[in-house]
Amino acid sequence: MTAGVTVSGEPSSGEPVARQPAPVGVRNRLVQALLRRGFDSGTPRWAAGLATAAALAGSALIITTAAIHLHLWLTGYRHVPRLGPLFLAQAISGFLLSPIIALGRRALLLLVGAGFMASSAAGLILSATVGFVGIHDGLDVPWATPALAVELAGFLLLSAASAISLAHLLRSAD
Repeated sequence: MTAGVTVSGEPSSGEPVARQPAPVGVRNRLVQALLRRGFDSGTPRWAAGLATAAALAGSALIITTAAIHLHLWLTGYRHVPRLGPLFLAQAISGFLLSPIIALGRRALLLLVGAGFMASSAAGLILSATVGFVGIHDGLDVPWATPALAVELAGFLLLSAASAISLAHLLRSAD
């Protein structure tokens, strides 16, 4: 509320006048949607439940891949130059990120989790094919195939959860 100006922009007698909020642009809607917890009121209950389950399962898979990387670091990868510190960083960041996603369940967090899983899978695929940070392993090394399966499943689940939580943007653009 402001005093001194009418809605038409003319001076008033000092009475407070309510300002009309500015129209929300697409960019502002996107930021709000990324930070909103939960789902748009137009999202069907079954879709919101499915997305919540996918987010929680994806969060559990982040813990799983973090545990795999910590186990591998403890059993010998800590001695591998350049790769050892990356395994430890992946484990620590996974243990930190998972509860944040599970408790927050905001679209932005779901997208960060999906990116985390995709980058972990990409590192493994690069290492198994062309090499990564000077290391060339195959998918036949211990825990490679289970880790890849966990990371790809987590990526799909977290991507689906974020897509459902952001779906109202597509509806509002129509």
